[in-house]
Parts: sequence; C-alpha cells; structure tokens
Amino acid sequence: MASSKRAEEGFSLLEVLISIVVLGIGLLGAVGMLMAAVRSTNESGSLSTAVNLVRELSEKARINKNIAARNNAENTYLVDDWRSGGALPGAGVACIGSTAACSKEALAAWDIRTWLERVDATLPEARVAVCFDDNPPDEGGQYAWSCRKAGRNLVVKLGWAPRLPTEAEKDAAKRPPRVVMQLIPGQDYDDFTPTSF
Repeated sequence: MASSKRAEEGFSLLEVLISIVVLGIGLLGAVGMLMAAVRSTNESGSLSTAVNLVRELSEKARINKNIAARNNAENTYLVDDWRSGGALPGAGVACIGSTAACSKEALAAWDIRTWLERVDATLPEARVAVCFDDNPPDEGGQYAWSCRKAGRNLVVKLGWAPRLPTEAEKDAAKRPPRVVMQLIPGQDYDDFTPTSF
C-alpha cells in the first residue's frame, strides 16, 4: 500500500528537471526561429529597396539613352567601383527644375550623383558598379564585381552588408554583388532608325 501511495503524491525531482530541459530546448529553438525571421525580414526590405533603386536608375538611363548607351568617356553614368562614404562622381551643375540648362552629359552626371547619394543613405556598406559587361555568373550563380568594359549591355551591380551577417558575409572584399540588372541594351541611339517590318 505504501508504494501505491507514493506514486500518487506528485512529480519527482527527476521529472521536473527533464521538463525544464525540454522547455529550455524548445525556447532556444523559438529564439533561433525568431532571429531567422528578423534576418529574413531585414534582407527582404533591403532587397526591395535595392531593386527599386536599380529600377529608378534604369528609368533615368532610358530617358537619357543617347548617353547611357555609349561605351566611352562621354557616358557619365559609368561608375567603376564606388563604395559607401567614397567620393561622389558628377560634381557640377544641378539639373533641377524646368529652367535648368543641362547638357545630356551633365544630366547623366547629376542623375548618377543623386542616385548614389540615395544608395549611400539607404543601404549599409553599399558597393556599386555601373559598366558594360556581358560576363555570365559563375557555376554557383554569383557575379563578379569586375567588368569587361566591353559588350553591349549596360548593367548595374549593387551590393551591401546584411544587417545580421554570417561569417562569410562579414568580409566586404569577398561579398559578391547581390543585385545585377541590365539598365539598357547597348546600341548607338544617336543615329538609330528602326527597320521596317
């Protein structure tokens, strides 16, 4: 009788310790999932911002395509390798308002300067290249920062530091571009006339 009475008295110390360990493991898993969700949300926001910035530059380049399609020094949209905090290209005339007297080259320089200011303000440790490049991604699907400076496609390569970086992402020199998009297909728009159908 004494043994059956003892079994009904309640939890033993061992049962309490096991439940605390199980609860602790569950809480650690929940914290890990919360951190992954925060990282994913931050990365999603940064990627959306980057795509919108690239879309904006694409629209500016398409409006001024006579300059943007040139693969020479007249193309003031070209940016070799700019990083956050670096000197901004295109100092000079502010092409604002209907009374601004800007050449196409000055407008392109103003466009890229103001665009880089927005990139610097919105993406952490941003890195930008705007160049002519036809290089495909490597086997892992990653693009390189270097540009061939040849070919017909004007592309923008944009990268930034994630808000919660992994060990591999902490080294800025090894971080590949995160967004690579074509701005305009290259061709000479100055003397372009469409062929008849």
